[in-house]
Amino acid sequence: MTRRTFLAGFAGGKLFDYRIGAAKPYVHPLYFPDGRAATLDGPKDHIHHRGLMLGWNDVNGFDFWGEDNPAPHGRIVQIRMDRGIALNHWIAEGKVLLEEFRTVAAEALPEGTWLTWTSELRPQADPVTLSGEKHPYDGLGIRFIHEMDKGNCLNSNGTAEIEQANGEQARWCSYHHPAVGGVAVFDHPSNPRHPTSFFVMNRFGYLSAAPTFREPFKLKRGEKLRFRWGVLAYLGAPDAQVLNRRFKQWSAT
Repeated sequence: MTRRTFLAGFAGGKLFDYRIGAAKPYVHPLYFPDGRAATLDGPKDHIHHRGLMLGWNDVNGFDFWGEDNPAPHGRIVQIRMDRGIALNHWIAEGKVLLEEFRTVAAEALPEGTWLTWTSELRPQADPVTLSGEKHPYDGLGIRFIHEMDKGNCLNSNGTAEIEQANGEQARWCSYHHPAVGGVAVFDHPSNPRHPTSFFVMNRFGYLSAAPTFREPFKLKRGEKLRFRWGVLAYLGAPDAQVLNRRFKQWSAT
């Protein structure tokens, strides 16, 4: 496992770590403003939950989400990093299905740890279908620390019930635990299918921006998907006014 820290110097520690060398590159830990980790990496119940990660369980029939289930798997491999832009290949059975250009960066804001994630996906040769038909949580997902199990949610629509928020389209969605803090994911207005559907559950804490919650993306050669997501790790309870203001400021960029 290769571990790389992209940014440091917040609360006497780091904003996040970026890891390559597993089945996919990912962020772990993402840190709260007080220096505690907000994410889990490879918990026993779901070994493929890798902090803050991007993946799909069905890319032309290959699983780029799971790692130890019996499905045919692919791997997301970082080919190079140049001036903060990573080139990743989504590879299955020796063939590159997707080329991805990814940037991940963070800064310390008064509201908390702010991270931006941008991914541009392009079919390398043949058409590619990204499907979440069987597993609607596909997309940009976060597995939270066990202390945040049985937590709560709030989205930009004002929905605070897990069952209603799960699958609901929103500009942002937050998962939080009153004793710990929370993390909100923001969907940029330029993203396809904005406002996106979100997957959220609290049997264990999990949240994802899930643009294929209801239908797949079908890409021809020469087409591309470009996503911009914002992630805010904060202390205390979520403040809808603060989160709406952060969305408005960021969405103007």
